[in-house]
Amino acid sequence: RLFVLLAMLYSGVSSSIVLQKMYGRITSPNFPNVYPNHKERMWNITVPKGYSVRIYFTHFNLELSYLCEYDYVKLSSGGRTLATLCGKDSTDTEEAPGNKTYISVDNNLMVVFRSDYSNEKPFTGFEAFYAA
Repeated sequence: RLFVLLAMLYSGVSSSIVLQKMYGRITSPNFPNVYPNHKERMWNITVPKGYSVRIYFTHFNLELSYLCEYDYVKLSSGGRTLATLCGKDSTDTEEAPGNKTYISVDNNLMVVFRSDYSNEKPFTGFEAFYAA
């Protein structure tokens, strides 16, 4: 298992970014162009204790799949998942952010973007802004 994890990290499939500013912008790889297949990127947003992190999306266009199992953006805080997002519009079983603002439960928000091995259409990913 460790070898597989190290191989993934070495190959550039997965990368993690630590953000400690009070506000900022994050985007999918290659935004505003089509995002690549087989990518995972994590942003660990940490603000001073006593603050929470608010995040909203100004652009969101990911591959839609049942329960967002293929390509997704996952928001987590305080050890729990706040949302798993995919598609462009919400459906009965999938959530897209629309105009919603998500708020962390503590001073940390983990954002994970994942794309699978293929896309049937040219999806342009996401742009999001966060602030404490």
